[in-house]
Amino acid sequence: MARRVNASLAVLLALTLFAGGCHRRVRRHPATSAASTVTPRIEPFRFQISANSDRFQIDGFIAIGPQPGRLPAMLVLNGAGGDAHKCIRDVEHFTALGMRLACISMPGFGKSSGPNRFVGPPAVDAARHALDLLAARPDVDPARLAVWGVADGAVAAGLLMDSDSRMRAVILQSGAYDLLKYWPEAPLGAKLSILRRVWPSKRALKERSVVEHLPRQLACAILILHGEQDRKMPIEQAEQLARALSERGANVETYYFPKGSHNLGTRVDVPVGGFLREHLLAQSTATPAASGSPGSSN
Repeated sequence: MARRVNASLAVLLALTLFAGGCHRRVRRHPATSAASTVTPRIEPFRFQISANSDRFQIDGFIAIGPQPGRLPAMLVLNGAGGDAHKCIRDVEHFTALGMRLACISMPGFGKSSGPNRFVGPPAVDAARHALDLLAARPDVDPARLAVWGVADGAVAAGLLMDSDSRMRAVILQSGAYDLLKYWPEAPLGAKLSILRRVWPSKRALKERSVVEHLPRQLACAILILHGEQDRKMPIEQAEQLARALSERGANVETYYFPKGSHNLGTRVDVPVGGFLREHLLAQSTATPAASGSPGSSN
């Protein structure tokens, strides 16, 4: 009897392990189709911007999947590290959803030239010009554009959202959105990092604060991602922005990770994939905003 019980347990264990292995393979890239095995083509996406009398070279790459036609497109503004090539490799699997993806390094990050001024106007100008280039591509639908900003990139994406109404969807991840409030409470390491890049005057902090420039109305859908254990950018920053957007009647969703730190990694793939399917990839008969038209002013 004992032998039969042991044999049954062994069979049950083997079936459990086999099922678990299959489960892990299916969920390797939860934001994309498990059947997709085509690697997208990666091409340079580089350009120059002008700031006063200076010209900066912006490094970037675009991932192009096999799907034909004019597809939605998303611009990714990388934060920590700022390497555009690593960025595009990290997100290229989202092309399986049926979209184009571009990553750029903001001025002073990665291989982009120019001073790293803790985001600032040149970073927003670079993001806006990248969006211009994406919208002008013959394989991109200019009525379905999105921006995804991570860390410092989330600040630039938020400021772009404040002044440019072309985006249908905006994803803001692990950012600081009210720098006037953040600066007094920032950890010492974060303060030193900011001091190395810009003098934190009230004017400079206000210039970089997303909540200070929010328009009265926002037509885009917004997803805010943040780790509850983020010690660099406290979650209160994300919560404050979400409240400010809700007060303006914006379509805002939040996804907070109870055990998430500043670097959320691939755990964001599921909420990002679902958000893009609903708000960017779905067809719409609504008349798109004019290309490059600014949002409503405060």
